[in-house]
Amino acid sequence: MAAPAWSLETLIHTLFTGEKLPGETSDAPPWPLAWDDEYRRSTVISHIDQDYGELPQAIDALRRFAESGDVPEARMRCVELLGVRSQVQPLIAQLLEDEEPELRLYAIEYLLVNEPERFAELDQRFRDDEDFQIQDVLAIFKRGEPIPLYCYAMPEK
Repeated sequence: MAAPAWSLETLIHTLFTGEKLPGETSDAPPWPLAWDDEYRRSTVISHIDQDYGELPQAIDALRRFAESGDVPEARMRCVELLGVRSQVQPLIAQLLEDEEPELRLYAIEYLLVNEPERFAELDQRFRDDEDFQIQDVLAIFKRGEPIPLYCYAMPEK
């Protein structure tokens, strides 16, 4: 296995600041400039997962960014990775309150899969939510059908 290109500390710094990684060219990135923050941070998250994913410091950084990061798409990627590693449960209550519909949906799907007895509470709480996927998942579950998992990925065994 090749040595990681960047240290965990460097990757965490870039995750939270969005600053370029050492050695990253100043030329135009291979993505639209409007997506610079999202793509750079998503790339950093992938490197953290691949190179350092088993370290407690890496898990902690992903959790902290998932809680309060400033790029919603990157926050969602952190939540997904934490879920696959069975490390997301402590965030679920906070995600139910999140302003981002995709993060709320993740928490709802997680609870319907892992704590289905909470359906009535979720149905009442999100009855007026404007997100169509949230409404869709709750309606399907209410009918007793298997729900589509738009966001939640089952943990690795």
